[in-house]
Amino acid sequence: MYQRMIRSTFKDELSRKSVLSYLAPIVKQQGEAYGLIAMTQVQVSDSSVVTTFIWPDYETAMAAWDEYGGKVTEAIRNSGAKVDVQEGLVERAWFNQTADMAVLTNF
Repeated sequence: MYQRMIRSTFKDELSRKSVLSYLAPIVKQQGEAYGLIAMTQVQVSDSSVVTTFIWPDYETAMAAWDEYGGKVTEAIRNSGAKVDVQEGLVERAWFNQTADMAVLTNF
């Protein structure tokens, strides 16, 4: 597995909500089309989020980045936000197979 973490810090809360609301359906659709395994987004402050993408492998992650991920990241930067990207091979992962994912209703 390969993981990409993107921290986006916007000028203010309104900018964060506006940009991310606009981009969310695009990222979901494109991610699924390119083999995205999972995505989480954590609001770490009023104006900052960390988004994590998990891909099956490096090649899939890079193909998605080249096709749309880099463009989305550039669009976020063009909105005036600061964007920091970190990525790498997943060294360890654990998933609770007994958890009912259907109960996650806050998405």
